Amino acid sequence: MSSETADTVWTAYDLPLQGRPGLESADSSTPAESDELILLRNQTWFCSLRWLAIAALAALGLLGWVTTVLSPIPGIHLDPGWPVLVASVLLLLNVTHLIMVRKISQSARRAVFARRGLWLQIVLDLVVLTAVVHYLGSLYTFAPFMYLFHIVLACIFLPYAQSLWVMLAGMGMYVICLALESTGLIMARSVLAGVLMPDRRVISLAVLAWQFGSVAFVSLTVWYLASRLSNALRQRDEELSGINRRLVAATEERAGHMLQTTHQLKSPFAAIQANTQLLLRGYFGSLPDTAVGVIEQIATRCEMLSRGITAMLQLANLRSHAQNPPPPVTVDLSALIGSNMAALRPQAARRGIVFEQDLSPAAVQVVHDHAVMIIDNILSNAVNYSRDGQRVWVSCRAKPDGGAVVVVRDTGIGILPEKLPRIFDDYFRTTEAAAHNRSSTGLGLAIVRQAALAGRILVHVESAPAHGTVFSLDFPSSPGKPERPDK
Repeated sequence: MSSETADTVWTAYDLPLQGRPGLESADSSTPAESDELILLRNQTWFCSLRWLAIAALAALGLLGWVTTVLSPIPGIHLDPGWPVLVASVLLLLNVTHLIMVRKISQSARRAVFARRGLWLQIVLDLVVLTAVVHYLGSLYTFAPFMYLFHIVLACIFLPYAQSLWVMLAGMGMYVICLALESTGLIMARSVLAGVLMPDRRVISLAVLAWQFGSVAFVSLTVWYLASRLSNALRQRDEELSGINRRLVAATEERAGHMLQTTHQLKSPFAAIQANTQLLLRGYFGSLPDTAVGVIEQIATRCEMLSRGITAMLQLANLRSHAQNPPPPVTVDLSALIGSNMAALRPQAARRGIVFEQDLSPAAVQVVHDHAVMIIDNILSNAVNYSRDGQRVWVSCRAKPDGGAVVVVRDTGIGILPEKLPRIFDDYFRTTEAAAHNRSSTGLGLAIVRQAALAGRILVHVESAPAHGTVFSLDFPSSPGKPERPDK
């Protein structure tokens, strides 16, 4: 937006339409559901790795074609056919598995299918890897050590015992590969042309045992170290999850006590405020000037505490998981803004603050109480943080594709750039705001955040210190499914 002076720097911030990272509800999902989601997510991640393997095999086939046909390399014999064939098999398996994962996620028996699908994926990958080891050379190359990739991944994603089964399955397939080659059932191959041998039976059993023993020893060592480390990290993660659940439970219990206490305090403060008004209006006779001053202080403090209690209750209701959110209704934002400005005009007039408005009819589907909270807090902040005698501009217009945009602009104290992302936090107040308005509860914009999150309302803020703040509210054409904000 344009600035009043050349050196004015405006900083913008968009409120995210998602819950703030923090403590999750301890009962948001069951352990079984979490395991299913983890298994399905791991399978999708394995599929992503498989795309890399397909690309590597395709590149290897191209390299084999170049080195065999165009520019042969002495001592190297890389058949371009088998890498392309193996890449095609992996491509078919990957596409099939992704389709299965999508169907599994929508199935009532997804827990069983997720586990079976993961193990099927692991076994098929080991079979394909054994074929790659065979073609690259199972005896005279480092290809057998490619099993370590699967072993390490199994240690990361699977429990201790299951990762051991993956390691044993890989070594078993390698033994089968050596046995088939040594008995002549399949022809031994190697990318090293000098050791291409049609009959492996001439190789002594000691050489085969040494080769397999070396691979098995390295694989077992890697499995032991990786599984121990992964198991320790997994246990630490479970401990932290337990601590997190206890913190959530304690936070919810404390919030419940605070909410109950707040409810109990609301009525006494309302009674005190009502009685102070009766005293100030002379219903019990005239009072000395000193008594009037004390009662006015009591009334002012009661009004501040009542506003704080009301804000706490509104915020608690917005975050409540115990009740369903109210249904959206059709609301004319221009009329709602007009009524809010009418309520604020006496307060603004006492400080010489004037509203300037450009309101066009704009009907939106929104929870009425949420819209009232958002508009009331934004307008109140514009008045409270403006200086005496300034103006507040308010506009409302309907969007061509539905929905509406509301803009509230003041020329007040503004917000420092580094503090702008925090203004929607509970009880956060900048030093400048606290000095300018001591009666604020620090919950107004937190309420805006929760109500905007529930209604999928985009909130855009621009501000410059000492030059003012602009709030833009983008109401969607349809409310969609409201989110439950974070605790």
